[in-house]
Amino acid sequence: MIAVSRTVQSFFLFFSLSVNVSWAQSFKADVVPLLETSCLRCHATRTQTPLDLQNVAFDLSDAEVFRTWKRVFDRIQSGEMPPPGVPRPRAEILDAALGSLKAALIEANLTARGGQRTPLRRLTGREYEYTIADLLGIDEAESRTLSRILPAETDAGGFDTVAVNQGISALHVQSYLDAADRALDVAIRVGPQPAGEHRVINYGTSQYNRNLSRGGYLGGGVVKMVDDGAVTYSDTTSTYVFHSIAEGFEVPVPGRYRVSVEAYAYNADSTVVLTIWRGRKSGAAAAFDEMLGMWDLVDATPRTVEVTPFLYPGDLVVPSVAEVNSPVTESGEFLNIFAADVVVQDYEGEGIAMKSMTIEGPIEDVWPPESTRQLLAGVEFSEFGQIRLTKSAYDHVVDIVARFAPLAFRRPLASGELEAYTALAKSVLAADRPFLEAVRVSLRAILSAPSFLYQFGDSGVLDEFGLATRLSYFLWRSLPDTELFHLAREGRLSDRSVLAEQVNRMLDDPKSERFVKDFAGQAFRLYEMNATTPDPGLYPEYDGRLGVSMVQETELFLNELITENLGISNLVDSDFTFANRRLADHYGFPHLAGQEMQKVRIPSDSVRGGLLTQGSVLKITANGTTTSPVPRGNFVLANLLGTPAPPPPLGVAGLEPDTRGTTTIREQLAAHRANPACANCHRTIDPPGFALESFDPIGGFRKNYRVSGGTSTYGEFEVPNPYQEGPVVDPSGVRPTGEMFSNVADYKRLLLEHDGEQIARHFVSQLIVFSTGAEIEFADRKDVAQIVGDLKDERYPVRTMIHEVVNSDLFRSR
Repeated sequence: MIAVSRTVQSFFLFFSLSVNVSWAQSFKADVVPLLETSCLRCHATRTQTPLDLQNVAFDLSDAEVFRTWKRVFDRIQSGEMPPPGVPRPRAEILDAALGSLKAALIEANLTARGGQRTPLRRLTGREYEYTIADLLGIDEAESRTLSRILPAETDAGGFDTVAVNQGISALHVQSYLDAADRALDVAIRVGPQPAGEHRVINYGTSQYNRNLSRGGYLGGGVVKMVDDGAVTYSDTTSTYVFHSIAEGFEVPVPGRYRVSVEAYAYNADSTVVLTIWRGRKSGAAAAFDEMLGMWDLVDATPRTVEVTPFLYPGDLVVPSVAEVNSPVTESGEFLNIFAADVVVQDYEGEGIAMKSMTIEGPIEDVWPPESTRQLLAGVEFSEFGQIRLTKSAYDHVVDIVARFAPLAFRRPLASGELEAYTALAKSVLAADRPFLEAVRVSLRAILSAPSFLYQFGDSGVLDEFGLATRLSYFLWRSLPDTELFHLAREGRLSDRSVLAEQVNRMLDDPKSERFVKDFAGQAFRLYEMNATTPDPGLYPEYDGRLGVSMVQETELFLNELITENLGISNLVDSDFTFANRRLADHYGFPHLAGQEMQKVRIPSDSVRGGLLTQGSVLKITANGTTTSPVPRGNFVLANLLGTPAPPPPLGVAGLEPDTRGTTTIREQLAAHRANPACANCHRTIDPPGFALESFDPIGGFRKNYRVSGGTSTYGEFEVPNPYQEGPVVDPSGVRPTGEMFSNVADYKRLLLEHDGEQIARHFVSQLIVFSTGAEIEFADRKDVAQIVGDLKDERYPVRTMIHEVVNSDLFRSR
């Protein structure tokens, strides 16, 4: 028999010493028989496993000891330990050990927490920008520039709402002051209204285009002039032919502008795509920053499209072309538009004839703008936008602060707070400084106060205003609106029926799109969509339009689960998704008309369905050139099941994919798993990754890997050659529990059969962490299990999950 060292030391602060020792000895007494009869066969000092249970400590007030015992509990309870082939301990020994250990871990967890589950939580950058936009009544595009002033959130691998991972520093403080100044600059605008612009660019009569059309070859003559416009065949040439600055239009002041473009398909036998981009000038060309819209042009009938972007001085707007076919030469090859012997006037490929672009703005419904009128409530304005005070300047400040501060702080003002903030303005007025300067001092102090930047509250059950705040930041990512404030003041929000009505109202409001975007951006890692750029030689079909459509698909898919209260199993497999023509073509769906995203039925013979086969997830889990089962397998474990694999052991190098195609990733992983330190984790990571190997780095279905075909040079342009077919893809595998699968459809079926409850448990946990700002700890598991258990018969409907989370003790307490 191998003895377990060390006696119990005091480890629960709220117990007396005698109770502590008695309780701890009971925990030890129940666990030791399990260790001696089962665990120490492999986990002793002289064994090679990293976990040594022979000299394990029992002081659960030590964080490292607590983590060790939690890991032991989880692996035994899940059945992972003892491993297959090792004799199982007797049931009475196992049950006594797990029961005692569970109780000990809960008590230790609650003691360490000290009565408060959620620490003081700061607004995240996105919450800050939404809050500033709603509070000051300014455009969200403006508030996004303010959040960029703030330091980036710490990337701790989870939600940025988690309080323990949020930092604060002198840099934060100065950044909040700077952001407050900028926000007030945007919100308060008085004086004469800036002159608006109304510019019509006629491309057919443009001298700039006529100059570029001269010359025998593309590059010397990059645009083809026709009677009513200028024709472009390439997005490359569009960047310096059609952008607004090239035609002399400079954005005068920040604001919303109405941009309309009239164009038609030129010499096209198929549908071509008109795009409009916002960008910045880079040399003579435009560098694209954001796609503002895309539209199908199906024939030579002119079409006018319109967008209303928020533009800043220095921004430009450029219409461009996509999805055009090149003519075929006598040898059967596509004629490259950049070939040295191509004469643009004789080129017979498909293009778009740009007729005109009209830009007008900034668009203001009233002047001074609504944000100024809202913020300076009670102040009058002349027809020229000048301020008129109807009472003393200080009395106006009091009125403004009395209305503004409770909104900013999301609660009624405490005694003395109104006087404290208005006193700041009083000293400015006493120095004969202007009224606006005085009121800005008070407002700036409010916007940089802890009560604005943090969610405050005492430990215990949230009061009405605390509940309104937590609910609004959960579902709207911003401060409560008038109705929530009203219900909180009346003390009615905490009523279950009233709360349910508000959850439904908020989920049906357009502002819930913020929740969908932010939750999906973090839970499904959509914010990483542009972290890699697919190799244009291997994946020439990928472009920014396809990437935008992929993100929209996942966001709309999640929104549909919420709106229609569909079951969480749809994350694994579903009979619907959202697509436009571009994405439907990529997935091999029947033809769709238009670039607008629409709900579509997935064909019965398609491999698509569910989150894991959506292009966004498949692109995010690849590096742009190759795929690996490891990151994709980790995505399934961490983001779908909530059982992430531990980091690789020290000294074990990661895999370097063979881009030459001489070995497959499966062959490399087989060699990798020969290392005993790697084998145990890879038996869990690799199977879901193998199942997803049927998809390339841009989410296209494949039977073979692609291998680079090299490049060719046309004058000063280097163009990728067509890719080659490489080794055959093998998407088969074996799950750790022994079930075999031959493809992704088999794997999804096994996930639904065996892991549906775990997927629901993780999704509920994600909602709780995202909304409360605290990770799920051991003591919280019973609350999560209660929600999941109550919804099992209903197959875990997503909207109901949100309701149950909001009604839970974890959500309604701090």
